[in-house]
Amino acid sequence: MLSCFKKDDVFLKATPYIGNQLKINGYFYQTGFDNVIYNSHVLYTNGVLLNLYGDENTIEEMDEYVRKQFQDSWAAKSKYNWGVFFISDNTIQIHKLEGGYPHKEFIQEGVILNDMTFKITKVYSGGKIREKDEVYYFREFSPKPDSTNVYIK
Repeated sequence: MLSCFKKDDVFLKATPYIGNQLKINGYFYQTGFDNVIYNSHVLYTNGVLLNLYGDENTIEEMDEYVRKQFQDSWAAKSKYNWGVFFISDNTIQIHKLEGGYPHKEFIQEGVILNDMTFKITKVYSGGKIREKDEVYYFREFSPKPDSTNVYIK
């Protein structure tokens, strides 16, 4: 079954994730300066991705942030938090929308280091390629937020 992400008149298509390159029974998080956790990706078996931005000091605070975002359904209301992901061998691609109008797709690409870690190395946006060095670490988490949303069918 394919999923479609409506972006004006363009659709991003996702395929179900049936691999074992990455664990998906939780979320992946990134730390920034002073080890503050500020970004997380929740991956689903249907190929959908939920991106949550936080500013948390501990992993326990990030767990609570993930729970709250979905309880308040703020995350579910923003199309910029939703996207699709593709995994092939040890490569991951994440497709999402940029803010502004007209909406433009941007793609993050990286390498899977092991089933609990991946690294984003490039971002394609507005016809430009930027190098990145963003490492995401796995955190087992339950209950995981539902992937149901109005943006990806």
